[in-house]
Amino acid sequence: MPTLTRFGMTMVHLAAVVILLFGCNTPPAADSDHADARPDGRHGELVFLLNDSDDVRIPGHWHGDTLSLHNAQETLVLLPQGPDSWSVPVFDGTLSLLGDTGSWTDVLRPGNYRVPARWEERGDPHQDGTWSTDTLSWLLAFGKDDPWFGQLFIQRDGEACRGSIATSTGDFRFLHGHLRGNGAFVLQTFDGAHLFRFSGSVNAGGDIEEGLFLSGNHYSTPFTGRSIAASESGLTDAPIAQWTGDPVAYTALDLSGDTVAWQASQAPGVHILSVMGSWCPNCMDEHRLLLDLVERHPEVHVHTLAFERGVDLSHPDSEANGAAIERMKRYAAQMGMDRHADRWHIRVAGPASKSKAQQALPFLDKVVSFPTTVILGVNGESTPWIHSGFNGPATGPAHDLELARFEAAISGSTGSR
Repeated sequence: MPTLTRFGMTMVHLAAVVILLFGCNTPPAADSDHADARPDGRHGELVFLLNDSDDVRIPGHWHGDTLSLHNAQETLVLLPQGPDSWSVPVFDGTLSLLGDTGSWTDVLRPGNYRVPARWEERGDPHQDGTWSTDTLSWLLAFGKDDPWFGQLFIQRDGEACRGSIATSTGDFRFLHGHLRGNGAFVLQTFDGAHLFRFSGSVNAGGDIEEGLFLSGNHYSTPFTGRSIAASESGLTDAPIAQWTGDPVAYTALDLSGDTVAWQASQAPGVHILSVMGSWCPNCMDEHRLLLDLVERHPEVHVHTLAFERGVDLSHPDSEANGAAIERMKRYAAQMGMDRHADRWHIRVAGPASKSKAQQALPFLDKVVSFPTTVILGVNGESTPWIHSGFNGPATGPAHDLELARFEAAISGSTGSR
């Protein structure tokens, strides 16, 4: 399951879902040792085989031996590690292809988690298209015994479609696929941490039936959907983390493996604490926003507090802690955070658990989601601004609203949320 972010009720008044451009768009030069192994300009699809009948198809193209994949207008660049393997940026997964057949290994999951994959040659499937300005929307109910809810937004270009799914705590990032004339649809995405497939059928009344959500080859749940206006929100607000009144402080490991104890009361200036995990795509989206804030606000310091699988601060020298530190070093380099090492403080703060994160940060009454963000020191104020979750760029207008909220928090013109 993904770690999801908060989706504001302001979306009620915003109908359009805009799919924004993601990060790395110009593929770097291929490794010279095997750059001639694959000709430039090969277009097709990377196909992930989830089971005997269901797959996820991600359009892509080769630039030498570098593979670029496209989730709508999001571009994910896989870099060659050797003749037959490619690394997934940020999340450390590995794609292996011997010829055009192989698998994706998700190193963020325990054990040797693999999904079979193959490359299928096709014409260029990555077209900008002429997307309808109309947005279709459904209120989704996942599961039967204890359902959880989401709201699907899509735009169409003929039978092609793209959009996102929001929940009361967030979004599923960039989704793309098709909606056929007979009502059958498939939406999918692959970002290196998550491999999602949503399928179902829109009936004559406009509602979704026989929905099935697959996450990789390890999780599935049915869903249904009721057609609603895109300007309507059927979602309820999630709980919001609050300040307990305790001093804002933390104890964590720095990237040298040393224990660091930090207190806001001894650190004048504006500080942003980002409670996150390197396994969390929504945290990655928020860090792109924070990077923009740091570059435009030289007075701002950011503290990335990473809660990673297997971490145990009671044993600082453990192998799991060391692996988490190395992962955060790579994360910082790939995200560009290391360009501001004097003002961006990267810490490993505990295990990947919301309850453990709250215990490690008792100034929060709860950790609702990853990321959770705390901004303090604006205008000399000691009361922190707290933000639970994050609306990523796939949510369009809701993401624009996040940009405005964070900018207002830095300027001191808004309260906690």
